Amino acid sequence: MAENKPADSKRTKISKAQQTTILEVLGASLILGTCLVLMKFAVTYIEFNTRVISAKNEAIAAYDQTLRNVGACADKDNNKTLSERELADCDPNATKLSDVVGSLRYKIYEEMAQNQDLESVARKRNANCYDEDGDRRDFNAMYNLATDDDERRELLQATRICSSLRLISDALPARKNIEALMASLNQLFIISGRDPESMSPRDETTTSDDITISRIIPISFQVNAPSAEIIEILNNIDKSIRNIDITNATIEWNNHGLSLQARANAYFLEPSWQLETVKVVRADQPNNKKGK
Repeated sequence: MAENKPADSKRTKISKAQQTTILEVLGASLILGTCLVLMKFAVTYIEFNTRVISAKNEAIAAYDQTLRNVGACADKDNNKTLSERELADCDPNATKLSDVVGSLRYKIYEEMAQNQDLESVARKRNANCYDEDGDRRDFNAMYNLATDDDERRELLQATRICSSLRLISDALPARKNIEALMASLNQLFIISGRDPESMSPRDETTTSDDITISRIIPISFQVNAPSAEIIEILNNIDKSIRNIDITNATIEWNNHGLSLQARANAYFLEPSWQLETVKVVRADQPNNKKGK
């Protein structure tokens, strides 16, 4: 029995060494697996934060671009972006047109508002658009020389009233104002030198097929006049800045010459609401690429 002791001792040592090796391998595998899991988590975390930061930067850039395109805030250092200080100091009512050259605001008030053909039509409606000598007031120049916000607001309102911009709202109002429509139509009869026998809105609710004009105000009127005056009335309605489409008309002879009974449509623009854009960023963003 004594002769087997060295062999048993050797086998015992080998067995312990094998156990130690297995434990070391298991420990290394556990450490490696933990490192792989932590590394995958770290990569996913970095990718997710990168997506969030990228989405925030895109939103900030789009907001910045919108403010500069509209002309609400001035890019005083001309570096194609609005700094935090410029955003903090931004006051749309106090922003000068000379500081937002090329923006939508500048083009409207400096270019479109100076259209002489449309401007002359708008100014004839308000005596305050002219000074004591009968010359038109340059509200844009007065706006640039204004020293306080209240004065700028008053001049801005005067610019809207006396410039061609007024004709936009007159041609296609933003709400259903039947009284204003009846006043405009009555003015056309006054210009033609003939009072209508009747004039009223029709009790109908209709919608236009044109997606840009979603609402209609149906009206009807009747006028008795000689044929030449009837033609003049129709011509004045056709030339009106307010779009009035005659859809149905009946002309009969009577003691006054002709009797015109007409049904027509005027239009107003349905308000359009722009919703905020929401972008959801997920850590496990799916891959849009097609494949196996």
